[in-house]
Amino acid sequence: MFSTTVSDNYQLRAENLIYEINDKLIINGISFSVTSGEMLFIEGSNGSGKTTLLRILSGLMQADEGKITWNGKNIEEDRIEFNQQLTYLGHSTGVKAELSTLENINFFSSLSGLPQKENSQSAIEWVGLKGYENSPGRHLSYGQQRRIALTRLLMEPSQLWILDEPFAGLDKKMIGALEKRFKAHVDNGGLLVLTSHQHIELDQVNTTRLQLG
Repeated sequence: MFSTTVSDNYQLRAENLIYEINDKLIINGISFSVTSGEMLFIEGSNGSGKTTLLRILSGLMQADEGKITWNGKNIEEDRIEFNQQLTYLGHSTGVKAELSTLENINFFSSLSGLPQKENSQSAIEWVGLKGYENSPGRHLSYGQQRRIALTRLLMEPSQLWILDEPFAGLDKKMIGALEKRFKAHVDNGGLLVLTSHQHIELDQVNTTRLQLG
């Protein structure tokens, strides 16, 4: 289920990122690179700038100074290519209240414009939502909505995952399944950037840690 074919090496690079709010430095001169087969684990207390940094890396915000490159090109130079290779999951699930579980999953999977890696039913079963296919988003708990968002990690063929607290609202079984998915992604040449307050069991994954604050 988790196999992918990677023909190229990919790199996400940040150079001297600076971002401030009301004259307060939130991001102060951060530089790093992540390449195929690596994970960057961003750590820090609440308010240390983790979410801000992830949003900048995803192109949802702009740093005051510095640049972000994808395979040597500024991410602003070819946003279509960058966005096709990116899966970003933030605090908001993005689930549409009026759409069913199945409709939400199909909506997410259509965003990149690329072929799905798995079908919708496989994704529903992977996240433990079998039986909720026709339930509207408004009737689902936050944890269930998070699971819908996580189906993107199974279905989208993106190389770069940027995930903000991906374990929030999940039980131990789903956390375990997600850890295995992370390892499979990195083992197959993917790039993973994440924040988490929880300990994760990825000892065999090539990991760099970045401390903020």
